[in-house]
Amino acid sequence: PTLTKSSGSIPISEDIQWPDVRQRIPSTNGNNNNNANMNDEQKQKELLEEKALLRKLDLRIVPWIFILYFLSVQDRANVGYAMTMNKQEGHDLATTANLSGRENNIGLGLFYVAYIAFEVPSNLIMARVNPCYWIARIMITWSIVTGCMATISQAWHFYFLRFLLGVFEAGFWPAYYTTLWYRPNEISSRIGVTYLAGPTSGAFGGLISAAIQLIDTKGNLYGWQWLFLISGVISVIFGVITIFYLPSKPETSKRFLTDEQLILIRQRLASTEEEHEQQEQQQQQQPNKSIFSKGDLLQVKTQLLDYKVWLFCVLYFTPVMAATSLGYFIPRIVQELGTYDSIHVSLMSIPPYVFGGIMVYIVTRLSDHLEDRGWFIIGCSTAAFTGFAILSFAQPIAARYFGLMIVAGGTYPTVPLSMAWTANLREDAVGVASATGVVSSMGNFGALVCTFALYSGWTSDAPRYVGSNMINGGAMLLAGVCATILKLRLGSLNKQIDQTGRSRKYLL
Repeated sequence: PTLTKSSGSIPISEDIQWPDVRQRIPSTNGNNNNNANMNDEQKQKELLEEKALLRKLDLRIVPWIFILYFLSVQDRANVGYAMTMNKQEGHDLATTANLSGRENNIGLGLFYVAYIAFEVPSNLIMARVNPCYWIARIMITWSIVTGCMATISQAWHFYFLRFLLGVFEAGFWPAYYTTLWYRPNEISSRIGVTYLAGPTSGAFGGLISAAIQLIDTKGNLYGWQWLFLISGVISVIFGVITIFYLPSKPETSKRFLTDEQLILIRQRLASTEEEHEQQEQQQQQQPNKSIFSKGDLLQVKTQLLDYKVWLFCVLYFTPVMAATSLGYFIPRIVQELGTYDSIHVSLMSIPPYVFGGIMVYIVTRLSDHLEDRGWFIIGCSTAAFTGFAILSFAQPIAARYFGLMIVAGGTYPTVPLSMAWTANLREDAVGVASATGVVSSMGNFGALVCTFALYSGWTSDAPRYVGSNMINGGAMLLAGVCATILKLRLGSLNKQIDQTGRSRKYLL
């Protein structure tokens, strides 16, 4: 039977996960006339309700995920600062633990080996369990490992802890979690704000490392040991708070959302009655499935056989490689621009991160507003290539530093745009989790290549790093090519979708 719109608040039984969206949306089968006759006052009321819901979600979810991702990037990238902290006194990590440049690269790379291997399983588990508990688990375990890095005294300690860091941090990238709460055309700006934590962490990381260098040898600990200990303790605290603060899924967040908001968010995420019924069937089947069901493995296989997923892998691989280069090697690049001590290197590393962060915020918001991904990725990729060319071939130090700024401004926005576009490729929870997991895993090979083969891994390329810079620049051009192909192909698929009458289409 057709359910009509209720005139009052709608009670929700404890044994029903979702309120019926059809209580709010008139059925497309029989109530189109009612929808057409809805007065302007009612429409305005519903618009205000939707804005209030979005504001509530944005104030609760986005800042918290930003903080967690900030700590994640900080804990991951601290090793770059640890290698240069108090270097003049011989108190840096490389000197005190007798780590060679090759051993440093192996340790950096082992993080990504583990991350790649465990990313898809972690994403699939998150799709089956309470996601806020899984995110908290990820954070607490990686934070413990971060604190343990203060004990590094030999190369194998470094290898082992970096590998464990990758194992425990896998699955943290918030693309899947964001799709639980927002529409496809709202994801880019939210992921973009979260990704701002990357350049923000880089900027604050320079300040933090500069400050902590001042307490070197206090308490019989080197500055880099204090860095790891302080970071680990702070992250553990936030991981524990996450268990109680971060909402899990809309259908189980009755303390966070009112009854009317539960209905409204369901309406927003399932734009048609048919989509609503499909999602209900998936939820009814989900409790009968184990964490790793045969259907989940088939989903992963489906993603691996889809050429579009592989194009997204290349699209994500290339900016991740360039962004990782910035995250790990901006201090080294700055150091080679002139003769600077370690504190000046840390401070001069801040402006590129700040500019990159500003561009992430502007570009991702414009992308959502205009409902376009491809053109923005093409533009950012071209800008990043130009920046790498200036950094490599310009002679004045100021010009090369300007090139570094352009690199950051073009590279950083491309990462969240690529992942947001990937998340829009699928609709069901397991499909999104497996697609984003596959793309994230394959994309992180870019970080692996960067740590082993570029910059400090390519000793003969120093001090200008022309080869490393232009490989990254060429990779960003390849990202632009992939974006062009995807934009054309998905546009063709949208024309086919128009003929079928399906409501949800691919973002271009």
